[in-house]
Amino acid sequence: MKRSTPLIATPISHQFENETYGGEISEASDCLEVRERSLDTEWANQFLFHIDVDLTHEWNDEMHTYLSTAFNKKPHLRLITLQATRCCLGERLIDGMFQLEGKIYSAREMIDNSIVNSKWLREKLSPDTAIGLENNNYYPTPAYQDVTDGDFISEVLEENDLFLLLDIAHAMVAAHNKNLSYDQYIASLPLHRIIQLHICQPKLPVGGVAVDAHGAPDEGMFQEVLRLVEKLPNIKYLTIEYYKDKDILIESILHLRQLLKINNV
Repeated sequence: MKRSTPLIATPISHQFENETYGGEISEASDCLEVRERSLDTEWANQFLFHIDVDLTHEWNDEMHTYLSTAFNKKPHLRLITLQATRCCLGERLIDGMFQLEGKIYSAREMIDNSIVNSKWLREKLSPDTAIGLENNNYYPTPAYQDVTDGDFISEVLEENDLFLLLDIAHAMVAAHNKNLSYDQYIASLPLHRIIQLHICQPKLPVGGVAVDAHGAPDEGMFQEVLRLVEKLPNIKYLTIEYYKDKDILIESILHLRQLLKINNV
């Protein structure tokens, strides 16, 4: 049986504040990915919701209220994805990198938090809404202890029967900053659970710290997307995370669509 072609799901970014731009981007896309800043938008085909909230942290009543309100605004979601960005509750950044601040979680505490939070999510969401977790960048500060390790990500997903949102740039950044090869790093992730790819171009300086620059994907990045899609037939959504130029974004979406067609994916 022929596999279904993944849908191109584009984030509803600041570009959609220009109605003409939003219409052009929507027309090039199969569906849209909601972000917290775009919860009140009414564009059609908002199938996904990517949430900048750590599944592995403790959630209080305020967080439950916030998420319940968000879900009520988007009752027809097919997939929500969350994060595991850091091992501490604080959000202090230096040069774009989290620093240890506030409560510090052990790996076991974060896994236990994910179990409680996943159970709560399933009680709030439709049974038809899948739940996923995005892999994060690794940067050389103690705040990234455990959260980017393949074994840790695998355990969170297995314990809760979740999907993986593979951010390819995050994986490249993590590998570079851990002094691993990209292939070695992604082999540690539960690739059989991938449901979505986030696609953009990172900066990987020789001898320096790699960063997630959200550049327009180059041909090498597109080829990696094709390789993963051809290898892993469970991938349902492809999302280009580029926000700087509307025309370049649309060109990238159309190029990806053409590559999928040429390769009969």
